[in-house]
Order: sequence, then C-alpha cells, then structure tokens
Amino acid sequence: MMRKQNKKHRTIRKHKSGPNFTGQHLLHHPQTIKRLIDAVRLRPADTVLEIGAGKGSLTFPIAEQAGKVIAAEIDADFVAALRAKAEGRPHIHIVHADIRRMRLPAEPFCVVANIPFSITTAILDKLLGAEGKAFQRGALMIEKGAARRFTQPITLEPRILRWRMHFQLEMKAIVPRTHFAPPPRVDAAIVRIVRRERPLVPFQEGNRFAAFAACLLREPRLMAAHALKGIFTPAQLKAALKHAGVDREQAVASLALEQWAALFLAMLQHVAPYRWPRG
Repeated sequence: MMRKQNKKHRTIRKHKSGPNFTGQHLLHHPQTIKRLIDAVRLRPADTVLEIGAGKGSLTFPIAEQAGKVIAAEIDADFVAALRAKAEGRPHIHIVHADIRRMRLPAEPFCVVANIPFSITTAILDKLLGAEGKAFQRGALMIEKGAARRFTQPITLEPRILRWRMHFQLEMKAIVPRTHFAPPPRVDAAIVRIVRRERPLVPFQEGNRFAAFAACLLREPRLMAAHALKGIFTPAQLKAALKHAGVDREQAVASLALEQWAALFLAMLQHVAPYRWPRG
C-alpha cells in the first residue's frame, strides 16, 4: 500500500514540475506585448534580461530593438525550441535556468518580462536588492493585486520601502487575464521600474534601512515621536523630526518616502550604532 502511495506522489510532483508550476502564463496578445516592451524605451546598446521566456513571444521582438538579449527559461522543452528559433542570431542568448539561482549580468542591464506570478516577490528582491546592482530599468508583467501593493503611495511593508529608496515603481496599465494562455485567475498589470538617479538612502545601507523600517512598522499607528524615542535621544529626536518635516503626532503609517529617508539618515549621522535597530 505504501509503495502505491509513494508512486502516486512522485507522479504528481513530476506533473507539477512544468512551467505553470511557478505560475507562468504565456502572453499572446500582440498589442500588450508591444506595450510591455515600449514601457522600457529600449535602445540599440541595451542588454535586456527576459525572465520566463516561454515560447519567445517577447524574446524576438525585444531582439529587434536591443543589442543583446539574455532569455532565461526553466522549462527544457521551451529552451530547446527557443534555441532552434534563435539560431543565427548571436545577440540572443537562451539560458536554461531558474532565475532565483541565476547570476544576474554584471554590466548595466534592463528587464522586460512576463514573470511567473507565484515568485514575483523573489524576483523583485533579486533585481532590486544587492544582487541587482547593475539593474537600471524594466517593465514587468505581474498580478494586478501585487502591482497595486507595490506601487501604492503609502506602504507598511519594510521590503517595499527598501525597494523604493533606490527605485521608482509605477503601474502603467491593467492587462486582462484573457491575454494569457492559460489565463491566470486574475487580471495582470504592467509595472515600470526605474533606478533613481539619486537614491534616497545609500544602496549599501539597504539592509540597515530595512531593519529601521521594520522596527518602526511594528506599530504603524503609533505616533512617530513615540516610535523613534527608543532610537534617538530627546534632543536628537527633536532635530530629526524637524529636519524630516515630520510632526511629532504624525503616525508612522503616514510617513512619505522622503521622510523615511531623512529620519534614517539622521540616525546614521547622529545616533550611536549600538542604538540602531537590528535586522
């Protein structure tokens, strides 16, 4: 009896190892494909990373505009088909890889991708974190709900705040689920991402900023002055709030991006390191 159960279990796992196991829904609508690519404003000198290339509906149109295309795909059958179609086009590189374990380009690069929806956060963490130090700008197709969460003016998620210290995220368009095969359960959206010319906090301080944000957001309705008193001395706090343009009674949840950055930089400059929040 046990052997039969194990055999059934292995069969299910094998079935789920295909491209849709990670939430991949192939984009097939020509106008939406064009809109996604156009959002990045590609140039002939650009290197473009495509994540989840599938059957190449984005790969080859991207290659018409960019100098180099790195198309990453986890499904072996798709990879074989893509390599056959890309033969004779040396500027298209088909990579058989899981993007979560793949090394990102060392040279400046863009991203145009209809990403697997179920690993959206992992992909954004990779691109917008320390690994993505060469990532410049991109357009990603993601679930509509996630797109709204990542781009809304105020966020209570330390991870998203950290991303926004270094990148601008904008939802460009909602895309009907019928533009994909198989259709996802919900509509999608195009999110444009651009690296800030001047980051709000130094890129190398990303982990420390995330710890600072997580500390304050444990009680997002708390007044800023109360949330910060465990970090700043009274004199430091008064100066930091004034410099950041934050009212003492302003709730942590209502802080703008620039206020977050100003408070964090004041901590780095004026507060002894032993008082800094730890991740």
